[in-house]
Amino acid sequence: MNATDNFTLGYSEYGDPNAKVLAVLPGWATDANFLKPIAELFKDEYRVLLIDMPGYGKSSHLKLFADSTRQTANLILNTLPKNSILMSWSLSTLACCRACAMDTNGKIDKYISVCGSPRFPADPNWPGFDYKYVLKCLKLFDEGKNTRSIKLFFMMQSQSSILSKENKQFMIESFDAMGDIDKDVLVAGLHKMAYADHREAFNAIKIPCLHIFGAKDRLVLPDLAKHLIQPPYHVCSVLQDSAHMPFLSEPENFKKVINLFLKNSN
Repeated sequence: MNATDNFTLGYSEYGDPNAKVLAVLPGWATDANFLKPIAELFKDEYRVLLIDMPGYGKSSHLKLFADSTRQTANLILNTLPKNSILMSWSLSTLACCRACAMDTNGKIDKYISVCGSPRFPADPNWPGFDYKYVLKCLKLFDEGKNTRSIKLFFMMQSQSSILSKENKQFMIESFDAMGDIDKDVLVAGLHKMAYADHREAFNAIKIPCLHIFGAKDRLVLPDLAKHLIQPPYHVCSVLQDSAHMPFLSEPENFKKVINLFLKNSN
């Protein structure tokens, strides 16, 4: 029995309430507000659920579970109806990989990761980021500079030269709408980013999966695509004009790649 068995995550809903569910989860230091462009892209075809992670937005009351990837995965499965399409952006990929591997009730029909990884830091045989970025963020948190730490991370992942003026403004507005997040929740996410390794769970997934990367991403390197391609279940796509937020930088290509995957994996 899991401590989260009787709980579900909070979410915002868009699109056709009678259509197939596309459930999307955000990255570190972001809530469902940051995912609205994805809902806008797919609301005509799907019932889109923008799900808040534990400690954020409509799941703020579940912050106790923010440090446990396993319990977060269980919360995801509790929240989804059967035969859902699951999409993760960035750090939520850790919990979503676990959810896919744990799913014994047909909750997840297909899985899409966006600039995510089952392990974020590099090791000798795995492309990833340098630990120093996360350690710098943790140091800023220790000094009480929470907002500065989050903005530093956003700068690294968004690469302002790629995003339009409108997209930059969208990020500012989303950040303001999110409000303050408990420091312990944010630090728990950084610890996962620095130390978690869910490659075993990833390799246990036996449903159609698409993994999207940005060619200019400095956090989740596009070279990772070579390690995640595992026919027949895992296919990858690299968007050439994107960094860590392809749904903002290349929305049309982003949607095209996903629709092609969904059509061909039936």
